[in-house]
Amino acid sequence: MDYINFNIEDFLTDDSFINYCYDLDDTDKAFWENVILTQPLLKKKISDARELCLLLGIKVSKADKQDQLDKLKAAIATEQLKKQTLPVTNVRGLWLPRMAVAATLLVLVIAYGLYKYNAPVSGAVMYSRITNTNYHLVAQTTFGNRKSVVLPDGTTVTLNGSSSLKIANDYNGNDRHVLLTGEAFFEVTKDKTRPFVVLTNKTATTALGTSFKVSSYATSKTASVMLATGKVRVEATQPQTNVTDQILIPGQQVVLADGDNSFTKSEFNKAELQNWINSKLVFTNATFNEIAAKITNTYGIQVTTDTQEVGQIRFTGQFNNKSLTEVLDAIGFVNNFKYKLKGDTIKIVF
Repeated sequence: MDYINFNIEDFLTDDSFINYCYDLDDTDKAFWENVILTQPLLKKKISDARELCLLLGIKVSKADKQDQLDKLKAAIATEQLKKQTLPVTNVRGLWLPRMAVAATLLVLVIAYGLYKYNAPVSGAVMYSRITNTNYHLVAQTTFGNRKSVVLPDGTTVTLNGSSSLKIANDYNGNDRHVLLTGEAFFEVTKDKTRPFVVLTNKTATTALGTSFKVSSYATSKTASVMLATGKVRVEATQPQTNVTDQILIPGQQVVLADGDNSFTKSEFNKAELQNWINSKLVFTNATFNEIAAKITNTYGIQVTTDTQEVGQIRFTGQFNNKSLTEVLDAIGFVNNFKYKLKGDTIKIVF
């Protein structure tokens, strides 16, 4: 089908297009990706329609959407009732319901235009705009290794193991947007005119000048943000979640797990974050679960086992800026176990 004459409101009345926007159907997704590929002139129009669709899904509460839908249905029912009571067919009446829908969508399109030019873009929309052509890789780490990188604006990033960082091609121009997979600590250079935004597959964290840690590994079911200094806003980047944004102050963190419809906010021990920054681990008669939790927090690596003997593990000691293998070798020597690496997971074996 040729969609060249479609307006934005026409796309929003197409069920398959809605499914494509919210990634609800693989067939519809493939269909619209093919439309973009075969009809490149439609790319911008489809992008604008998709952005509006996401905004409507995110920024309007379920109650508001239901209220407006009920009003629209009532208006359509009224017009249909008028049409049925007339002895002569009223052609104009037949078109009123459709005109009401079109008018509603037109109002939304106009409101979208005003919103686009006068309000901040949501984290979900920013995430939806990411492609392999408008972002590029600036740093990547392997298993158990860390790396520090300074971005063009002076922002410093400490990247944990098995992580990658991409920045927008126009970074430090109009915007300062980065894409993180894994875990990193950010010390952001202040710039009131260009907020710094860290995007992951679950969260968007916005700051002007502050320091915070973001964790969102591709294989993890949770994502978290811990604020050390300043102030940040944290949003969800998946539009269908309808998760309420959170503002953090120093010492607070939020966690978002797969399937959750809200962030879990709590306070954290600042000393633990400082230990993470310094790659410092402190164990005092620690059990296997305590050891595994600290290793996961510090190196981003899961530690598992399928034997009951881990109940006997205890360890007391301190490591300062040591590699993961040095830590595991020491604990293993004391407790008489070895370990095997499987992907991004360490398995303890006796």
